[in-house]
Amino acid sequence: MRIVLMQNALPRLEAPEDLGRFSIAMDERLRPAARAALAPVAVPVSSEATHAWVRPDAVRALSPLAGEPEWESGFAKMIAYAASHGWLGDDGGIRAHIDYVEPRASVSPDDFRNAMRKFASGICIVACGEGDNRRGMTVSAFTSVSAEPPMVLVCLNSSSSSHQALTSAESYSVNILGGSQKDLAHVFAGVGGLRGADRFDDSEWRQDPHGAPVLVTAHQSLVCTQVSAHRAGTHTVLIGQVVATGAAQDTSALVNYDGAIKPTAPASTTMH
Repeated sequence: MRIVLMQNALPRLEAPEDLGRFSIAMDERLRPAARAALAPVAVPVSSEATHAWVRPDAVRALSPLAGEPEWESGFAKMIAYAASHGWLGDDGGIRAHIDYVEPRASVSPDDFRNAMRKFASGICIVACGEGDNRRGMTVSAFTSVSAEPPMVLVCLNSSSSSHQALTSAESYSVNILGGSQKDLAHVFAGVGGLRGADRFDDSEWRQDPHGAPVLVTAHQSLVCTQVSAHRAGTHTVLIGQVVATGAAQDTSALVNYDGAIKPTAPASTTMH
């Protein structure tokens, strides 16, 4: 298995089932700050940062197989093998070689944006706080993650004035907008200049018992408690467990497609 550390990305574990090899792949751009880049999972063996002591708990946290008896048994044998060869540090870290890799070339930001414009997505308002501390923003990157337990994901632009409040909130709402709520989407996107709690019309929002403001006229709303928040490039990936849902409105949905925001058309026929 191999721990992968790339710039502007979370650490990940490749081939966790392969317990016969162990190494670290690090983005070449991180070499000048190798100690900081390694900090979530390991510490360098020396100032040259060619090897590192990897914490076993970090490997378990990254492995989707952690907790399975067969994997745990194999991992324990790997640690014992490392100890027999002097590859175990005083603090229990497993010695791993660091391979510095060149980052893969990416498409240009413009090419990426043009490609993503062809993906139709719903539009939501993510909101948190109470009273003068209410904050919210319009997002279109929203999807389900898991049904058991029920979890969803939203991506929040880190340049937004509401970013810090939302990523630090214990609970927040995701309000899926209906076809007639284009103006509201613009308000929470900053169009018109309203900021902070001034974006909230008290006649349309109520406070959920879990502590999040909920748009009562939303196409559908979900209330979440935060599970994790991870920085990824210009955005933060916010994952929450759904603890409540609102009543769905029988309306069209608001979608973003090819640079235009428009309502979905009602179905003309019923499929059987």
